[in-house]
Amino acid sequence: MGHMERLLSLWIEEQKQQNLPLSTLLIQDKARRLFAQLQHEQGSGAQAETFGASNGWFARFKVRHNVLLTDEPAVADAQAAACYPAVLHTILEEGRYSQCHFSLMALLCHSLTPLIQ
Repeated sequence: MGHMERLLSLWIEEQKQQNLPLSTLLIQDKARRLFAQLQHEQGSGAQAETFGASNGWFARFKVRHNVLLTDEPAVADAQAAACYPAVLHTILEEGRYSQCHFSLMALLCHSLTPLIQ
């Protein structure tokens, strides 16, 4: 089981490096296929062991191998997020920014983009 998990972890890293999409179901399917392949390579003695790649196993696997999928929410600071609208309002009021200012800045940034590249 440990060898299969190491192979799976390497496979996940390869997928991420190639910017390929990953999902829980895809990883669980790959885990089942790796397990079956390793069982086949080990011969008849290993055939008695079963593996279902359950959601519980996957949750523990993610913790053991520090796996974070992009479709999962990251831990956020809810208190800081709740205070942000008031902080943003204060920044905008103190800086006397307006929609016109933001539009002009966007136009300037857009027109300078070809020069930067």
